[in-house]
Amino acid sequence: MQSKPTMGSNGGVGKRLLNVKEAARYLGIEVDTVYKKARMRELPSVKVGRALRFDLYALERYVEEHTIEAID
Repeated sequence: MQSKPTMGSNGGVGKRLLNVKEAARYLGIEVDTVYKKARMRELPSVKVGRALRFDLYALERYVEEHTIEAID
């Protein structure tokens, strides 16, 4: 079960939706690659008005689903 965003030390809600730069940094890829993968629907994204955002939980699932396990 996923936990909900928590209150930060500054009293604000913890950030769940990342912008393109933050998503790129999280995944360790270039911003252009994030845009391309979102456009090709390879990477889950959310449209908020005209802005493209990336749900942190969806990115975590994406990484888990695309992880290649080591052979023992």
